[in-house]
Amino acid sequence: MSEATATTKVPAWDLPTRVFKWALVACVAVGWASDKLGGGSPDVHVMNGRIMLVLVMFRILWGFVGGSTARFSSFVASPGTSIAYGLALLKGREGHYLGHNPLGGWMVVALLLLCGAMGLTGLFNADTDRMIIEGPLVKMVSDATISLAHKLHHKIFDLLLIAIVLHVAAVVFHAVVKKERLVPAMVTGKKPAGPYVDAAKATPGAVGLALACLVAALAIVWLGIRAAGG
Repeated sequence: MSEATATTKVPAWDLPTRVFKWALVACVAVGWASDKLGGGSPDVHVMNGRIMLVLVMFRILWGFVGGSTARFSSFVASPGTSIAYGLALLKGREGHYLGHNPLGGWMVVALLLLCGAMGLTGLFNADTDRMIIEGPLVKMVSDATISLAHKLHHKIFDLLLIAIVLHVAAVVFHAVVKKERLVPAMVTGKKPAGPYVDAAKATPGAVGLALACLVAALAIVWLGIRAAGG
């Protein structure tokens, strides 16, 4: 890559995608802190769980109508393509992607599924004596279901932590070994111009459409909980 090309920046991530990412990071952090450190304010933990569900639902909708690098069709690769990319990465012959590479794309899917599962099990979760925290749908299910939801909620969080560690490790690997600084790109929305495999530059999604997806996500989550008796 020439010096002129390296200093030229092209759009990679649109604003709604970036806001979502950092909002989800904050949501996971608040969820952990309100569970481990905020025993006196369980309402914060419950509300944070609802917000996480809204964020996940927003990202699902945005994955179909958002900017070019935000769409699932642009980064959810077939198993064969993902394996081939992994093997090429080990040999140092992988292609560079403006958006998510095939392995990174599947990590995005995994994180969304785990965060969504955390939020859903939280709706039915309660502590053993139900004196500290109760999900909004606890009264609608049996004690056995509550106990199962409680166990799953904590097991899924353990899996989420593993996924986060792997994700951070991959970001550090790309920064140190591959000299690809992914974090600044997710802040500014731009990457250095280059011969990317997927696209030369990204097409951003409309902010108005993102707001519509957010409103739809809010409606789906809140009305869904109310319809279920919460």
